[in-house]
Amino acid sequence: MATYEISGADLSPVPPTYQAEPRYLGYREADRAKPYASFFSERTLPVQPQVNEALLAGMAPTEYGYGPSDAVRMLTRPGHHAMETGWTTLDDGTVAVSILTDMPGVTGEMWDWWMGWHSSESARYKLWHPDAHQFSAVGQPRSGDRDLTDKQRYIGNVSYVDEYVGGHLVPLAIRFMDPARMGFDDIPVGETVIVGRVGPSIAPVAFGWIVHQVRATESGSEMRSRFFLNYPQQFDLPPASVAQPPAGRAPAGPPNLEQLGVGLLHHCAAEMNHLATFLPDLREAFDGTP
Repeated sequence: MATYEISGADLSPVPPTYQAEPRYLGYREADRAKPYASFFSERTLPVQPQVNEALLAGMAPTEYGYGPSDAVRMLTRPGHHAMETGWTTLDDGTVAVSILTDMPGVTGEMWDWWMGWHSSESARYKLWHPDAHQFSAVGQPRSGDRDLTDKQRYIGNVSYVDEYVGGHLVPLAIRFMDPARMGFDDIPVGETVIVGRVGPSIAPVAFGWIVHQVRATESGSEMRSRFFLNYPQQFDLPPASVAQPPAGRAPAGPPNLEQLGVGLLHHCAAEMNHLATFLPDLREAFDGTP
């Protein structure tokens, strides 16, 4: 299984907006002056039917799950898994979460563009999930660098986000890495794989892996999201690279990983389905802009 290696973005100071920017759901006057404000929605679209079915069914059989060391082998097979949408726990303590999202008219290139464009402003991040996203900033601002590809804008970067997951406000640092380091070497043209290490932004640790495979279909693509929780790793970071809670907010305690996993199932399903409905138009309108 791959291990995460510290990047330059990890060693950069936490963006000053982390302390200074107010947190709130929805949009305020300054947000509505953004050039992409026409894409704002007050509420996230409903999740696709398979998500509610999985939540009502409860935990899937342990045999349906697997860990990050099997992600490449499992996701590069044709067809679908017994648990394409659902969650379970493994005997070693892994919390495994799967979400399948059908995305007509969407391509992997569109998702790579989005990943390199959205994190620099909280209002952009809220496009993804207006009911849950509060804040976003990046370790190294790259969205305006026209010498970089879409992938280079987010791979090796750190996304600091505050969002509600399952009703709990969680401050997260998502550290994106080259999918080839996990073993995704031959990704077909038009598809993509997004790999990240996730943990709290206010501590130099990670507790999980994220894998999003965008796979082509006859109508566009499907996203096969995988979360693998209970894989701790500690990072040797300078104090300036570890976020401090904003003024007035108490430090968050360690998450209950099973509870977080169930929350991620609905959260991920909601944001991926919501954004996919307007991502082609958003990219057409703002591709090439910082």
